[in-house]
Amino acid sequence: MTVPQPLLSVVSIPLTEIDVGDRLRGIDDDAAAVIAASMQEQGQRTPIEVRKSGKRYRLIAGAHRMRALALAGIETAFAVVVKANDLEAQLLEIDENICRRELNELDKATFLAKRKEVYEALHPETKHGGDRKSDQVDSLVHLIPSFTEATAQKLGLDARSVRRSVHRYTSITPDVREKIAGTWLANNGAQLDALSRETPEYQRQIADFVVQWPGVKNVSEILRQIRNQPKKKPPTTYDKLVALWNRSDDATKLRFQEFLQPQFDLEDAA
Repeated sequence: MTVPQPLLSVVSIPLTEIDVGDRLRGIDDDAAAVIAASMQEQGQRTPIEVRKSGKRYRLIAGAHRMRALALAGIETAFAVVVKANDLEAQLLEIDENICRRELNELDKATFLAKRKEVYEALHPETKHGGDRKSDQVDSLVHLIPSFTEATAQKLGLDARSVRRSVHRYTSITPDVREKIAGTWLANNGAQLDALSRETPEYQRQIADFVVQWPGVKNVSEILRQIRNQPKKKPPTTYDKLVALWNRSDDATKLRFQEFLQPQFDLEDAA
């Protein structure tokens, strides 16, 4: 049986009473301008989310809509007032951003890493070696899913991709993450993985290279040029056959030997 969820009421709040605060993701003014143009024709169709903060409100989700309302000359916002503490509000903001399709791979890694930090602050008992201050907490810890399990289930993501994204964030130094934001590298997961495997010094050199020569879009090639190494010759047919043989299982190798055997028999007969 499905339990009906309570309906959230939408209220109208003056923009001057809503504090936006620091956001994990900056506001794209071009995107806000597009939303503003739509609002001027159709009004605000999707409410923002806020929470009470003393006599004012603090924004949880909808920073681009807030900017668009201001650009459109609209002085009030339709909003849903959510009951949430600081950590819960951060989690709501993060989840809204992760679910947006336009996030690049670096942004996704940033939000998932931040979600891990906030989730484990809310549920320290789920963290490896976390704080289990009582036997009761220890006995109930299995009822609270780990960060990876909870995130994969709530956001409809693959658990492996969640772990990989968080690893990308934690393995790339902060100054490098900042430098490559907005470049082609920020939206290429495989190349971000390649970057994350390098030392911080090489990461910085790669980031500088990406900014200066954006046409080279392969971390291995960038490293080759940084290290002034000769360019590898393209593999020959023999190289490809040997590589294929080495990757094959025993059954495939046996079939290939059976295929070649008639050729050897003809040579022996000659």
